Amino acid sequence: DNSCNIVANMALGDVTVLDATGASISLGSVWEERDAIVIFVRHFACAGCRSHLAELRPRLTELEALGVGVVIIGSGSPAQLATFVAEQQLAGHPVSVYTDPELAAYRAAELGRSWLGTIGPRALGNLAVLALRGHNNGRACGDLRQQGGTLYVRRGGEILFAHRSQRLGDHAPVSEVVHIALAARATDAGFA
Repeated sequence: DNSCNIVANMALGDVTVLDATGASISLGSVWEERDAIVIFVRHFACAGCRSHLAELRPRLTELEALGVGVVIIGSGSPAQLATFVAEQQLAGHPVSVYTDPELAAYRAAELGRSWLGTIGPRALGNLAVLALRGHNNGRACGDLRQQGGTLYVRRGGEILFAHRSQRLGDHAPVSEVVHIALAARATDAGFA
């Protein structure tokens, strides 16, 4: 039923998130003028999220050239957000980073929240693999039970793609999301 998706999209767009200074912004303003990839990290010190960002960072300029905004949302405090931006070397990149300490955007995006996704056998197995690749958890900066996700939101609010993470280390491949952005641009240009 498409009416449920429209309501969910409107609810997500109405959520207010915070920047590193504590100033609020309506999430819907992010995709008001252009498509956006919205990446929800589990928390600001998550090993899986660090790995995901390492994969994303080299593609940020390409996504900007496609006219697609990239937004990262975490659940820690504004001060933890500022530290995250510095540690992940995001300053100067075409990306906006916000926090949602109340988890309202996570709920509106229908993202899971569970201990099993954080410390269950598959999550711990992913954590071991991530550690071997140099991505370790830091001190928790947000809600440890919260799972992440990735949305591709078209200008105006239609959710074209949604990956809702089931556990630590589970994220949409960046190459898949870039492919969606390329397809959306081709559609906009009349090539699809």
